Amino acid sequence: MLCQLQHQLVSYWPIVTIALFALPLARLRNPFISRPALALLAACVGFSWAQWQAQQGLSQRVPTTLIGQTVLLRGEIASIPQRTQFGIRFLLHPEAGIGDMHWQPQYIQVSVYGKAPIFKAGQRWQFQARLKPVRGQINPGSFDLERWFLQQNIAATATSAKNFEALEGSSWRTGILRLRSILLDKIDRDLGDHAYIGVIKALSIGEQSQIGSEQWWRFSQTGVVHLISISGLHVTMLAALAGFLTQLIWRQIPFLLDYTSAYRAGIIAGVLLATLYFIISGCSIPTQRTIAMLAIFAIALWYQRQIPVAVVWLTALSAVVLLDPLAVLSIGFWLSFLTVGILFWACANRISPNPRWQDWLRSQWAATLGSLPLLLVIFGYFPLISPLANAIAIPLVSLLITPLTLIGLFDPSGFILQCAAQLMAYCDLVLQYLLTLPLASWQHPPPPLLMLPTALVGILILLLPAGFPTRLTGLALLIPLLTYQPEKPRHGHFRAVVLDVGQGLAVLVQTQNHALLFDTGYIGNAERVLLPAFRSFNIMQLDTLLLSHNDNDHIGGASLLLQRWPVRHLLHSLPDTHDVFKVGKTTSSRRCQAGLHWQWDGIQFDILWPAHGYTSRNDNGQSCVLRISNAHFAMLIPADIGKTEELELLSHELLTSDILLMPHHGSKSSSSIPFIQASRASYVVASAGFMNRFSHPHPTVIKRYQAENATLLNTAELGAVHFAVTNTITVKAERSIPPHYWYTSASQPEK
Repeated sequence: MLCQLQHQLVSYWPIVTIALFALPLARLRNPFISRPALALLAACVGFSWAQWQAQQGLSQRVPTTLIGQTVLLRGEIASIPQRTQFGIRFLLHPEAGIGDMHWQPQYIQVSVYGKAPIFKAGQRWQFQARLKPVRGQINPGSFDLERWFLQQNIAATATSAKNFEALEGSSWRTGILRLRSILLDKIDRDLGDHAYIGVIKALSIGEQSQIGSEQWWRFSQTGVVHLISISGLHVTMLAALAGFLTQLIWRQIPFLLDYTSAYRAGIIAGVLLATLYFIISGCSIPTQRTIAMLAIFAIALWYQRQIPVAVVWLTALSAVVLLDPLAVLSIGFWLSFLTVGILFWACANRISPNPRWQDWLRSQWAATLGSLPLLLVIFGYFPLISPLANAIAIPLVSLLITPLTLIGLFDPSGFILQCAAQLMAYCDLVLQYLLTLPLASWQHPPPPLLMLPTALVGILILLLPAGFPTRLTGLALLIPLLTYQPEKPRHGHFRAVVLDVGQGLAVLVQTQNHALLFDTGYIGNAERVLLPAFRSFNIMQLDTLLLSHNDNDHIGGASLLLQRWPVRHLLHSLPDTHDVFKVGKTTSSRRCQAGLHWQWDGIQFDILWPAHGYTSRNDNGQSCVLRISNAHFAMLIPADIGKTEELELLSHELLTSDILLMPHHGSKSSSSIPFIQASRASYVVASAGFMNRFSHPHPTVIKRYQAENATLLNTAELGAVHFAVTNTITVKAERSIPPHYWYTSASQPEK
């Protein structure tokens, strides 16, 4: 775990030195010296093992000479192909060296856009594709895709695939994948376009890509996400059901008892069925933990011995991290092990037995309290309705829907799968109602990771048995995490964050008591980028959402954002019939127009464009242009205006700015020399996608800004760019707060 906190992977010499120092001390007879020395020696071995695995993952990444090159790829499809908004995505396991360097990674993530052949898991294909390094959008509070790439052994991405050729044959590795693919096809035939087909696929074989964003949002806001994947609860219940039925049948057939007892036959059946379910479902970390624990419990039951639950928990954790040290990079690892560990702490080894309803209430209380700090630190919210939602959903999903789903895989009529899907629909209706209740979930700025250990200790103290006099001290350890608030700008100061939304634009501006969002980027950015950023800065309401013009890369996420987050005022230059006006609960709406201005907390906001009565041949010319200033500095956001609009603005006395966003992402059609000279910006930011097909920002435009000695910043290279504007300007890049060893190089290949 400590290895993953490094900014850069260290040399092995300090680790070897510590190990050589600890080795003779570990051999001493004094336990007060030998035991700490032995622990230190083990830590050195574990650290080295984790770092070696990390180096292996980094060494597989695409060589610089192959970045941007179109190469011939040949290999097996090593995952279930997933449908995306733009096409199909799958993992390819290359069979041979790629390019002149004969580079051969473990996996490449291939995206095929537009019309494509029908791909199946386990098939062999040959095609040409353009290679890109693994790259993710890096924003405050959002999911770290590059960390996930490393943990999944994905060394590169490939796009623009063409010249597909199917190949004969397959390897032994693809047997399970082909079985999963066959089961997927059966579910497709039986359920067709049923609204909950994605949930059924997730419960049966762990394939979650077809669950809709609305469904995911409801499951997360009600705290039942763990039920919509193949969780430890499902595996355990399935094993228990298999063991019970096997024992029941075994006792009815006398000659079987000559081979072994019904008791041991039940143990074997439970473990075998759970293992089969684990393999078919894709071997996720929560199920790895469950299988390890089940195996230990099975051994204890076989030999009729009691094993302390702490030993079971620690052994399972050790097995997972020894086999895959990078598993600790997974959010599922922490949620799975820590929540189960807290449940063991709260409910196991009680002296006097309680009524079952009391045990159930205690386990619900422990699970809720135990997941609280984790969910706040990782996601920035906590579903207060979770205990009630789980009380309803757990019996339905675990005892009815999941068993019916698994039985339905062997039902040729498809009726059982239809029943399972319909039951899930009824369950979701209940969840939808629960979300309408007041205080269904609690949004909270994610506290720093360093607060988590103290809060977890506080949880353990709070969950001590009744009678311990120090239990309330646990609340004191938990309060700092619950009351954490990030620092807000002071009066007359403002914070501006140019979010990393790929080839699009979204700028978050925060004053002491107000917040404005300028554009939203594409639709997917609303959930992945915007909401986590709001929570990170404790922005629980947007005072103004400004939608600059009718381009999807600028306002694609607006409709979803208006559904998910309270917005008081909408400022726009959109057609009156736009779909964005059909959703949301904004209190007012107004069109952008030059001359509009207002003040928040000593910060001046001015709309410079579009001019009254101005018409343009395209939407870009109608872009809202916003200037934000305090007593010392100004920031100009010109959206996608072109050279014609820039010339119209040259006479404007407010055009001068210290921070400028490149018009139209740095396109050649914008950033004219007179406009650049008139703005006189010290910092110029390009909001562009990494290796985008438009070559934004264009090299010609970059040279124009460099000629004026401006500092150039690019979200594609730096992630989100933070500006703290006080009586000075402080600039930070999200990729450096803090940096991580798995981040790819900040520079792009030469165009």
